[in-house]
Amino acid sequence: MQRAASKSLVRIAASITLLLLLLLAGSELIKGLGAPDQVDFRVYLTAAQLVREHKGAKIYSDADTGLNPQMRYATAGSTFQQTAARIGIPAVRLYVYPPTLADLLVPFTFLSVQHASDAWLAFNILTILGAAMLITWMLYDTVFHLACIGFFFGILMFRANGWGFIQGQISSVLVLLWTAGIVCYVKGYTRTSAAVFALATAIKLTPLLVLLPFLMWREGRWVRWFALSLAAIGLILCLVNGPQSLLDYTLHVMPPMSAGFISASNVSLPSALQQLYLGLTGGNFIAEYATVPHAVVVGSKLFAGAVMLTALIGIYRLGPLRSVMDRAKILALIALLSLYCSPVAWRSAYGLVFLAAFFLWNEALEHGVSKLELLLLVLCTLEFSFFFDSLFLRFAHGVLLSATALLAPASGCLLIFYTLHKMRLSEHDPHPAPTAHSLHPQLRESA
Repeated sequence: MQRAASKSLVRIAASITLLLLLLLAGSELIKGLGAPDQVDFRVYLTAAQLVREHKGAKIYSDADTGLNPQMRYATAGSTFQQTAARIGIPAVRLYVYPPTLADLLVPFTFLSVQHASDAWLAFNILTILGAAMLITWMLYDTVFHLACIGFFFGILMFRANGWGFIQGQISSVLVLLWTAGIVCYVKGYTRTSAAVFALATAIKLTPLLVLLPFLMWREGRWVRWFALSLAAIGLILCLVNGPQSLLDYTLHVMPPMSAGFISASNVSLPSALQQLYLGLTGGNFIAEYATVPHAVVVGSKLFAGAVMLTALIGIYRLGPLRSVMDRAKILALIALLSLYCSPVAWRSAYGLVFLAAFFLWNEALEHGVSKLELLLLVLCTLEFSFFFDSLFLRFAHGVLLSATALLAPASGCLLIFYTLHKMRLSEHDPHPAPTAHSLHPQLRESA
């Protein structure tokens, strides 16, 4: 049997890990927040301006040409570039999200570009505070607890959130929505949880993966509310932008995007495998839009699909989970899986890893873990902030350097499968954990 780590050892490991994360995040924020370029927010703002001008059908102008629109700048004279120039943005990348984000950000268009960027930064910091408050409410039934401060800084310690602030990314909003969806489910607010996840899916499609565990758990009520909420959002999008914007996105923007994108900042599993192939064959794995054989692209996608399917089978084999907190932990692992197995997962999107780290560290601190699991948790948590990537980028070269992008998704997949294996072994525990029904019966919604 594996020797269990003492609680004092777990606390020491947690403290050292937090200190290293703090150093990484602090150095990144100092470098970037002095003059954040908010490059991604400027894309969102341009699309929102088109919606405000009742031109929502044109938000994908220049992005629906059949070429992969990822990281491409709008061409001179295009509707998107002209709109950006008119509001004070000289150069802008193409908008590649569903129309939902552009519609939601219309209020920001009534401000100047600089004031809108400042307001967006403040809003993103508030979303992190909101996520911390939700976690506090889940654990203590109140947001007025000292732990809330710790959770707030704990989320900020993941370097991805700093990058999200600097780039003006939507990632912190998705952290809030994932957290809200999980916490509301734990507390018994089924309809709210489903609606929140539907909104997250309408902003960025990868949260759709969360539907699968609810189907496995036969949560028919949750699934119905999710479907109804998603349908309602789709109807609103059609009313605001016209149905052609959704059709354009579905038929002409999504297909070329699914090919992925070679970049040091893209650390999805398919992209990492493609970069490794280039390193092994002597190709230029640093160049964006590097050419990769079609068979390699398809093979990397199939491998990512196999990883996803294996994880989902592992969840299915767990059967009905007795504890709602175990289900919450599964949903946090699904958040990780949605990152790794998508064609594109920018480093700034990795703020979502906070959820899995929270549930696993909370379990380790409360119930103890084996020394092997503690070591795994420490190493994976550090890599969630690209600690080892930084070392590889500094000291490695050649094939080892090309493997850098594989470190984060490989670490996450290892943690997912180890956690599922551990849950499988403990499913016959004669002392079941309390569920949300027994902990908070007054918070259950009426059917």
